[in-house]
Parts: sequence; C-alpha cells; structure tokens
Amino acid sequence: MENTDTLLVEDGQTGIAPSEHLGSAGIPRLALEMHRRVEAWCTGRQDSLVADGPTWHDQFSNLKLEDNGPDEFVTKDRMAAYRIGYVAMATAPGSSHATPQL
Repeated sequence: MENTDTLLVEDGQTGIAPSEHLGSAGIPRLALEMHRRVEAWCTGRQDSLVADGPTWHDQFSNLKLEDNGPDEFVTKDRMAAYRIGYVAMATAPGSSHATPQL
C-alpha cells in the first residue's frame, strides 16, 4: 500500500507536465490512467495528424523537441515519441502509475 497526498486521475496529456513539476518539487504522486500514458498519441490518432501548434508552442519547458524547427508542426509519430520521453522523465523518482482494473 502506497501513501500519497497527490493523486492525478486520468492524467493523460494534461497531467504529464504537472506530474513533472510536482516531481521537481519533491512531491510524491500517484497517477491513475485508463490506458498506458500517451496512448492516444500512439494509437488513437490519424497518421496524417500533426500537432495543433508549432514546435515552440507545443514543447514542454523542461524537454526540447529536437530535430524540428521552431515554426514546424510536429508529426503524430514524432509527437508520440516526444511525449513518451517526457513521461519517462516526469515519472522518474517520486511517482508511480496505476492502471485501474475494470
């Protein structure tokens, strides 16, 4: 049994950055997610999709999107890989992830 004061429910894309910021502040947290994190970007998007904004707008402050110009729109696969990398960074110590059983 894990004790925590901070719970991120269905955190998906909108919970990745707060999770990283909480971790940077040394705050333990638990993330509950229906599927694996970033699943929507990995399998739930059309192959032709690009990010909704240019690189300078859509990258997280603590991890730069390499190999893209600041005004380019990132492809679906590149954005999925980038977000998976960010999740790995954001969930390093002080965080755990649980997938509810339905």
